[in-house]
Amino acid sequence: MAKSNSFNSKDLTQCGICLTTQKEPKSLPCLHSYCLECLTQWAKGKTKVSCPICVQDFVIPRGGVKAFRTNFFINTLKDRQAAEMTLQSRDTVVPCASCGAVDERVEGHCSRCGGFICGGCIATHSKIKALSNHKVIPYEDLKSGKVDIRNLSQKKYCKIHEDQVLWFYCETCGVLTCRDCTVVDHPASSHSLVNLESASKGHKKEIEQLIQDCDVANKATVDAVKEIENVTDLLEKDGPSVDAAIDASFNRALKLLEDERKQLKGEVKKAVSDKRKHLDAQKDEVQLQQTRLQTALQMATEVVKTGSDYDLALIYTSLKTNLTELRDVKLAPVDKQKAAVYFKPAHIGQETTQKLGSVVVKQRKEGIGVWKLDRSFGNGGAGKLIGGRGVAITQEEDIVVADCKDAAVKIYKKDGQFKSSIKVPGSPWNVVASSDGKLFVTNLTSSFSVYDGKGNLKHQFPTKSPDNVSSDAQGTQHWGLAIDNYNNLLVGETEQNYISKHHLDGTHIISFKVTIKPYFIAVSSDDKIIILQDVIDAAVHILNDNGVHLQTLKPPQSSGWNPTGICCTSTHEIFISSYGESGTIYSYSAETGAYIGCLTKNVSRCPVGLALMDDEETLVVAGDNDVKIFKLQN
Repeated sequence: MAKSNSFNSKDLTQCGICLTTQKEPKSLPCLHSYCLECLTQWAKGKTKVSCPICVQDFVIPRGGVKAFRTNFFINTLKDRQAAEMTLQSRDTVVPCASCGAVDERVEGHCSRCGGFICGGCIATHSKIKALSNHKVIPYEDLKSGKVDIRNLSQKKYCKIHEDQVLWFYCETCGVLTCRDCTVVDHPASSHSLVNLESASKGHKKEIEQLIQDCDVANKATVDAVKEIENVTDLLEKDGPSVDAAIDASFNRALKLLEDERKQLKGEVKKAVSDKRKHLDAQKDEVQLQQTRLQTALQMATEVVKTGSDYDLALIYTSLKTNLTELRDVKLAPVDKQKAAVYFKPAHIGQETTQKLGSVVVKQRKEGIGVWKLDRSFGNGGAGKLIGGRGVAITQEEDIVVADCKDAAVKIYKKDGQFKSSIKVPGSPWNVVASSDGKLFVTNLTSSFSVYDGKGNLKHQFPTKSPDNVSSDAQGTQHWGLAIDNYNNLLVGETEQNYISKHHLDGTHIISFKVTIKPYFIAVSSDDKIIILQDVIDAAVHILNDNGVHLQTLKPPQSSGWNPTGICCTSTHEIFISSYGESGTIYSYSAETGAYIGCLTKNVSRCPVGLALMDDEETLVVAGDNDVKIFKLQN
């Protein structure tokens, strides 16, 4: 079946400056071509010219813009476009390439004459012996596609020996030569000569391999742009969610801190803007490389597919150099750790002058990260633990551990140095620290205790069971303990199974029934309450801030599930320690309840107390006989 003689090379022949078909096309080393006049005006008064498309700078040759290489392949494409237009409409006035007549219809194409010729000249070609080597293709054969216009013979003749065809390629000099030139200027004794057809086959093979290599590089730029756009999309979504969190905090504070709200939103906007600028700059750099690759690939592919041996020989050296350089460019790795902006609420008390919280810019970790043991202490000396349970972090970053077997709360500096001990009646189980330096302790009795920073007992408060509790249990036992985002104290009672909410001065606010024993309590940054019943009938429930059950966490698959401790992050994650021979810490989503993964194993036989430092990259784990500090690796 005959092929259509229609092809599209408009993009290559269009000038990137004036956006019309190139006139006297000049090619920069990056392979982008422009009209000589356009490029001359673009580079006027400069010693360097910057490519309008890919922004690469090139020194202007001594002879000026004219000295840049003429892109003969663009001229070839223009000739083909003109020929195609002639074939599409025979009524188009085209002068005969042989006699110049414009009043005769063209009847064929002569490559030696350089175009379409009239019927009279075709007859003359057949009669005159000197014209017998001219190859004439009938118009109808081209029109029907019987002969592909792209395969028209394009013999080129030597500028020195005008009657000699350029049949050879000198690999030593990288130029086309005629037979006579091989004797004088390119002798076989010192130059490597091959016929043009053989050279073209080798050149095509090299260029095709480079095209494959650069296709891979181009796909890398496409993937990088998509990755950057994905990161940017996630970043853009963070702004509105942070605004909503800030709005909620101000609504709870009766909108008395409007100035701080504006300040915080400004910080969010700046944080998103700063990170966006970095991502946009990285995207621009990758897209520039993508533009360079795509242009080079388009030019190389077009030359290999449709260019003549002459075209390929002329452009081969610069094309090979350009493609090789583009193939070897290494893209800077895209930062796949998604940028995230969070609002970290402070504990809000009755004083309206204190800060509501702060805007935090950090990396959104892929997966759960790697937590490694940094140091261990409390396993000997004056601060030796014999029954470590709950753990808390003070404003000064002291580490406080409830030792249920030693009837004491033990305080260590963050480097592990033992600081002091507070004797607590009974068996202290959980401890939390308020922002004003007080320590709250549950000790398996009918009340919870409050100590000042020096270890002096200040108060003891009972909890209050909710009205809907109906139980035959005698007395109360307090285990779970947490401070929520409003500076309210949550106390877990395990005989009648309820949570009692109090102000820090002990005043009761509300109590609500729960379905499991609240041995440990934690509060997420979005005000969810997480309660844990450890070891026996192990369960972890997520409640809203009014105690309504939302969901129950499912045990991690193929793992033991004996939860013993719990804490929350500002990024809506729940960390849960699990009792066992080696001890394990898991991560869950506070938003969906989905299991995320295992943070670390071989923590200790009984990891109970969990707490995070403010940087949220330092995890404190209290066990029976020691305290271990784990660091999140970047």
